[in-house]
Amino acid sequence: MTLQIRSVQVADYDWLLDLHHTVYRELIIEEFGYWDDDEELGLFLEAWETKKIEVIMKQSESVGMFIVLEQDGFLWLDEIQISPQYQNQGIGSEVISQLIVRARKLSLPLRLRVLHANRGAYRLYQKLGFEQVDCLKHHTVMETK
Repeated sequence: MTLQIRSVQVADYDWLLDLHHTVYRELIIEEFGYWDDDEELGLFLEAWETKKIEVIMKQSESVGMFIVLEQDGFLWLDEIQISPQYQNQGIGSEVISQLIVRARKLSLPLRLRVLHANRGAYRLYQKLGFEQVDCLKHHTVMETK
């Protein structure tokens, strides 16, 4: 599969906000029992303004995004979102596999957290070699070496 990764552009704002809401709405409601538009907009804006967002492209089409942060002792996959119409096509697996290679080249584990309600993502992460290293109130923290 040929994917391209590019830095976020101002023109991506509306698409990324819609992606955030589409990907998370049902999961947030299942996990927390409610959806708060203002709270979710705040979380989105924090990422937009302070983090390096990468856009995943497939055949010149924006299909998802991710954010990776370098932490002390590990790489942190802060976010990965794939548009629903492109899910279950191996895109997320490909991006994460590339990030695992990147982490290994740096001799670092790759770490992430997943909502308890996101059972499909949890199974995917296990399949890709992640193991649980912590369990928080709403998230499982996982890591691969």
